[in-house]
Amino acid sequence: MATRTKSFTWFLMALFVLSAFILGGCANSQNSTKSKTDPKTIVLGIENESDKINPIFADEHDDAVSLIFSGLTRYNEKNEVIPDLATGWDVSPDQLTYTFKLRNDVKWHDGKPFTAEDVKFTIEQGLNPKNNSPIKERFEEIKEVQVVDPYTVKIILKTPFPLLVNVMATGMIPKHILEGKDINTDGFNMAPIGTGPFTYSEWKKGQYLMLSGNKDFYRGTPKSEKVILKFIPDQNVRAVQLETGEIDIALIDPMQIERISKNQKLQVTRIDTADYRVMMYNRINPLWDDVKVRQAMNYAVDRDALVKGVLLGWGKVAYGPLQMNWANNANVNQYGYNPEKAKQLLSEAGWTPGADGILQKDGKKLSFKLTTFVHDPVRVALVNALSTQFKKIGVDAIPDPREKGSFKIGQMDTFLLGWGSPFDPDEDTYRLFHSSQIGKANYQNYKNDKVDSLLLKARETGDKNERLKLYGDFQTELSNDPAFNFLVYLDVAIVTNKNLSGIKARTLGHHGAGYTWNLEEWSKQ
Repeated sequence: MATRTKSFTWFLMALFVLSAFILGGCANSQNSTKSKTDPKTIVLGIENESDKINPIFADEHDDAVSLIFSGLTRYNEKNEVIPDLATGWDVSPDQLTYTFKLRNDVKWHDGKPFTAEDVKFTIEQGLNPKNNSPIKERFEEIKEVQVVDPYTVKIILKTPFPLLVNVMATGMIPKHILEGKDINTDGFNMAPIGTGPFTYSEWKKGQYLMLSGNKDFYRGTPKSEKVILKFIPDQNVRAVQLETGEIDIALIDPMQIERISKNQKLQVTRIDTADYRVMMYNRINPLWDDVKVRQAMNYAVDRDALVKGVLLGWGKVAYGPLQMNWANNANVNQYGYNPEKAKQLLSEAGWTPGADGILQKDGKKLSFKLTTFVHDPVRVALVNALSTQFKKIGVDAIPDPREKGSFKIGQMDTFLLGWGSPFDPDEDTYRLFHSSQIGKANYQNYKNDKVDSLLLKARETGDKNERLKLYGDFQTELSNDPAFNFLVYLDVAIVTNKNLSGIKARTLGHHGAGYTWNLEEWSKQ
């Protein structure tokens, strides 16, 4: 592994030890953990704090939303779609009309009944341009919503869209509370009312969110009376608070695992994710116009070294966006480490070594910035490792860690990007690689007519075998004309006090999102 990466890794480890000493105070014994939390309360240390707790404004990092709200559908332990607020659904022969039958025993947390009017209201709010919802695109295939009766709702589509049943896992919001209000600014977002397993109790911004078990929850009363989401963005602090017993469960970095594993009161569980890291080729930079340059950069990466040296074994080599999905195509070009092939392709593209060893063409050096978030130690370590590896083939890749919010990803030469959904293959392919999404999630300004056609056909057919073929062809084309340099998939380390039970593992999403999916079944001894 590159010397630079080793140095950085040791720096991070030293930083962690220092943080542990400062923040842990006298609680520095490896086996000193004695839970300080109430036995009836589960305390989670989580990275992200939402600005608003409302499904219409939620993204995949919002842990609180799925605890307070529920959708017509949900995902089971295998990430399959199953009914939730709906008891089931029928699809018309032309695939354009979905009729959902709703449970008649669901109440909002204020005691009012949940009905089909709430479903119609939620979809309309998601589509309302005034709300500027980040999930608006999920609903854009919907033409009309009809309330048939209080417990039957009909959703009519513009074109066939089998993914609708996944979309309807979006949490519902109450019409009787929000109708006629500006949901962008309404106080509901700070004290939400949903239909989910936990009810809102208290939100102390910057510190914690307290929830109570919903005794009227339609799938049964949660086993834990209270849940506290403690906002701890610093992974070192989360590790320390696990050791001191101030929190019961959290995700931690691979660098902290060896230390945590020595504590006999804690348990470390490895869980697969669909969360990958890539170097994005932003096509606004003419450097990436030549496909041979992008292919060469793919051959220049030693991914095994990244997994071992940066992830410390907690991950896998990446070669495509659907490796953890049923639609994966493993028969694509996986770009094994081949620096000689990389040099050959760059030579064919007209790049020749300059006096300083850096490749040049038409008086310009093969140089670009490798931008990433400075607060994410894994991404920063990956950027440093890539810079060292690219130097070996005469490419000057300049590490460029920046504060989140201080730049726009779509304006960078490259970006160390993270994506990945454990659900339907459409979710993190269409919005990332279809040209209609340029200016949205297609940050890399990628346009490939064949990819566009395959992704559109794949989202419009309900035949699984046909979708498998279409996604297989899409992955082949994406490998031949790379939008990304796929690097690694991450494994997640979930650390829990051993007195916590009921946690079920399933393949997780971006940043380990979704590990609380069955929190209503968790309990403490």
